[in-house]
Amino acid sequence: MAQIPYLDVQNLSKRFGAQVLFENISFSIAEGQRVGLIAQNGTGKSTLLAMLTGREGKDGGEMVYRNGLRVGFLEQSPQFEPTESVLDACFNHEGNPDKILKAKQVLTQLHITNLQQPMGELSGGQQKRVALANVLITEPDLIILDEPTNHLDLDMIEWLEGYVKNYPKAVVIVSHDRMFLDHTVDVVYNMEYGKMKRYSGNYSNYVIQRENDIERQQSAYARQQKDIQRLEALIEKF
Repeated sequence: MAQIPYLDVQNLSKRFGAQVLFENISFSIAEGQRVGLIAQNGTGKSTLLAMLTGREGKDGGEMVYRNGLRVGFLEQSPQFEPTESVLDACFNHEGNPDKILKAKQVLTQLHITNLQQPMGELSGGQQKRVALANVLITEPDLIILDEPTNHLDLDMIEWLEGYVKNYPKAVVIVSHDRMFLDHTVDVVYNMEYGKMKRYSGNYSNYVIQRENDIERQQSAYARQQKDIQRLEALIEKF
């Protein structure tokens, strides 16, 4: 059965002054996909996520979302009102007992147990976990996670791995935790030199395919250099 398209990005470009972060990149995300986004630091991963969530403008291209698509975004450094409680910071529960119960269940898995504690009393790592819980509790169609395993211990990471693997909608992950990516994603997009390339499979499969790409590029370059040398030798004869 064909996957339902959630997001289609075509020829997207972003620059800051003379610096081009990426140009004319295209990719798509569909229902049920768990996507890993790979790139070197400073090449625009977080900027791309901010663009996908409407927090940053684009310089060219199109981003087409399925009608009514709900997006949940975990930022690297979430901000909260210091005086509001953990529960109130987490989501708009409206006093609904089912929503509150679900919040307690997710927060407990992330070792946050005092729902009435003011956010200002929590450490940065605890606040990041509350932000993560907020995204998961709301069950959006598309979850976007920027470094989700920061400030998580092994038990919490394993719980999150299971949650992501069983999530029926779509997830996009940026993470330096290669094992987490290996255990969760089934598609990898590599952003390099301002371009985007898709690889099927988990992180380990991506590494193998990427190494094969590099070997092919090196072989093609070597053949090209030999051709140039032969042409130069012919030119010298005349």
